[in-house]
Amino acid sequence: MFDSASIIIAGSTGLIGHHLLNFALKNESVNRVYSLSRRSLDETSSKLVQMVSDDLSIDKNQLEEQTPDIGFITLGTTIKKAGSKAALKAIDTDLVVSVAQSMREVGVRHIYVVSCIGASSSAFSHYLKCKGEMEDSITLLGFSSTTFMQPGPLSGDRSEIRKDEVLLQGVMSIINPLMKGCLLNYKPIEGEVVAECMLDLALQNDNAVGVHRYRSKAMFEMKS
Repeated sequence: MFDSASIIIAGSTGLIGHHLLNFALKNESVNRVYSLSRRSLDETSSKLVQMVSDDLSIDKNQLEEQTPDIGFITLGTTIKKAGSKAALKAIDTDLVVSVAQSMREVGVRHIYVVSCIGASSSAFSHYLKCKGEMEDSITLLGFSSTTFMQPGPLSGDRSEIRKDEVLLQGVMSIINPLMKGCLLNYKPIEGEVVAECMLDLALQNDNAVGVHRYRSKAMFEMKS
């Protein structure tokens, strides 16, 4: 277990990343939080070092004596928001892998990345294929441990309202009581729960090695 961790978060303005940032700033086992974002954050803390850039690059001049041990990447988009399949791939695959590579270069040993259930480089779905290719590429980067969080549908407050997710959440609220066992992987999960599980896993598994994947069922069980 980490007693005094230094972490870096890419995507700290999104649904999961924002919760993760707040959890980390409040956690006594975290003594430094580096954030990578395209815009400045409203949060202020003596723990927080903000790195703001359009390409989410890491400014090595801002890294202090204790470089980050743990990296979190919570980046992601949709085809509707990105505008095209190519634009989605540029974010969900290329940007995520690039940020992971930068984290590896500055000394991050353990990385936690938000992916999704069904991610596979051989998937028919373009979205799932992009996530799968991202996972394959990051696995090859050589971190001491690599963990992919693979939630099902996400629920929770967003800065933007997605009508399809609102509709899905309405339907799921009716059938949720019937969802047990492996079906829990497809039950809507709060972004806050995913974020809390990511941080808990990261701080507990300082000696973790290899590649790990956690789906919604495992996350629900962690928080039950």
